[in-house]
Amino acid sequence: MALIAIDMDGTLVNGQNGIPKENVESIRAAQKEGIHVVISTGRMYESAKETLDEAGLTCPIVCLNGSQIYDNEANILHNDSMDKVVFAKTLAICEEENKTFIISTSEGSFTKCRDTLYEEFFTNKETGKVHKVTATLRKVRNYTSVEDFKNLDVYKILFLSNDPEVINRIRLRLMQEENLLITSSHSNNVEINAANVSKGAALLKLAPILGVDLKESMAIGDSFNDVSMFNRVGFPVAMGNAKEELQRQCAFVTKTNDEAGVAHAIYHFLSQKQKQN
Repeated sequence: MALIAIDMDGTLVNGQNGIPKENVESIRAAQKEGIHVVISTGRMYESAKETLDEAGLTCPIVCLNGSQIYDNEANILHNDSMDKVVFAKTLAICEEENKTFIISTSEGSFTKCRDTLYEEFFTNKETGKVHKVTATLRKVRNYTSVEDFKNLDVYKILFLSNDPEVINRIRLRLMQEENLLITSSHSNNVEINAANVSKGAALLKLAPILGVDLKESMAIGDSFNDVSMFNRVGFPVAMGNAKEELQRQCAFVTKTNDEAGVAHAIYHFLSQKQKQN
């Protein structure tokens, strides 16, 4: 095994937004064997690194679904932003449908209505308390119009709705735009990136830098924004909490993210490697 690419939410982290001890130990075991472990996430870099730092892990990070690649020392290796005209059109579509979405840029994250965002998606309805949120979400700011983004690089829009009809409608609308790649990491969201941006495309860029063969690599994920990774590696692994449609695309199905499924997958393949040796 040359490289292991691991999704974050629904995969590496559990339902409490923490990395289980077993996952941490398995990643260190893989690194000790000389295997490159890369975190590949839809999150912004700051948010992903915060969670890794809490667990004491250091890895290259593919963030914002492949828009950016960072090495172990927080140096940026690759950067892909959305075309300004494409962004303006996409923003207009999102604003027509809903005001609850997050725009990730070179200067942090923005939303149309911060209070609504927190109330609808990051607050426990029973207790009224805000869930543990990432560094990115703690610093999200309101914007006024498309002009606010004139001098910023825009990487991704995360559209949120608890109404399946709204999600389906905006997905269909956006899929008509040839300059966009539309994926999802949860049933209540639509993730919008430039057409040339994906986790799989980022792995293609990172592989020669690390000197690895993706055919001898593994990717672990749980959502549709992980499919591009599955298609690039020799050993795609679906989480036990992934939809059956995704599980059918993979060579191996591991346990759920609340059962340290990442550790289960890594130890499985490490043991296979030892048997071969």
